[in-house]
Amino acid sequence: MRIKDLRDDLTAWPILEARARVLAGQAVVAAPMLADEMLIFQLGEARYGLPALSIRGVQPLGSWTALPSTPPFIVGLVNVRGRLLTALDLRPLLDLPAVPPVPTAQLIVLAASGGDIGLLADAAITVERVDRMLMPTPCAAAGHAVAWVRGVDRDMHILLDPAALLADPRLIVNAALP
Repeated sequence: MRIKDLRDDLTAWPILEARARVLAGQAVVAAPMLADEMLIFQLGEARYGLPALSIRGVQPLGSWTALPSTPPFIVGLVNVRGRLLTALDLRPLLDLPAVPPVPTAQLIVLAASGGDIGLLADAAITVERVDRMLMPTPCAAAGHAVAWVRGVDRDMHILLDPAALLADPRLIVNAALP
């Protein structure tokens, strides 16, 4: 639903006003570690942003090789210019239902410490400048924060911290194996 449609729907006004009061009471958080230029991408119904400096490239997902006995956030292995990368779907890590990649899915190649990793996106939208002043996400206000979700910008993009994402302990699979 578009914002214009919500403005015209008088039944939505009380809900929007209540949400605005809750959000107005939240402090704005400065996020100096985020880059000004962000790659904005679509994942489901939401738009997310990653610092453009941490992106090595964006390409169509193409084919991938599923890995047996892996968590739902691991899509599989993808060949990117002769190198095998692990492709991750952020949905399960964000407590969203995992869905198979859409035919037009994109792979965002993210620079990781010591290598690269692929992130699944329904679409890569644009690279744009974002304001460094962020609002906390609604889940953070409810006490269900994800450490690598930094906040929401004025355009309602959920901005992510790639270093914190790659440090998430949920990404370690079978760490006890020799």
